[in-house]
Parts: sequence; C-alpha cells; structure tokens
Amino acid sequence: MTDLEFFELHEKCVSAMKSYFDAAEKTSGMLAKCTPEPMPLPMRFELLAQEIAEGQAHEYYLSSKRGLHEMALLGYGAVN
Repeated sequence: MTDLEFFELHEKCVSAMKSYFDAAEKTSGMLAKCTPEPMPLPMRFELLAQEIAEGQAHEYYLSSKRGLHEMALLGYGAVN
C-alpha cells in the first residue's frame, strides 16, 4: 500500500466517523423530543428509520476503523 492509498483509507475512516456522529446526534435530537405521552405513529417510524440509519453508519465506521487498525499493527508498507 502506498502512502497515498493509506491516507485515502484514513480519510475514508474519518469521513465515516463524522457521518456516524451526525447520525447519532440526529437520533439524540429526536429522542429529546419525547413527551410523557407515547409518540405518534409517524414519529415512531421516523425514529425507527433513523436508528437503522445510525446503526448502518456505525457499522460502516467500525469496518473502516478495522482496516486502519490492521495497518497500524502490520505497517501499511507490508500490504500489497
């Protein structure tokens, strides 16, 4: 792996992390709107869809981070 390829992999991981944080913040904002009464059905579906999107963003980030972690252990010069 070249320096450029490694830096692109790192940028991909940072971007995935930011996307995950954005999704988590959105979910948190939606949860802050809870009231003593149950949420209306449309809001429940919106929250469910957002939690799915957050979970997918988290998985993508973890996958990207695993790749960087491997490079840290092996040295990216060892990967072809």
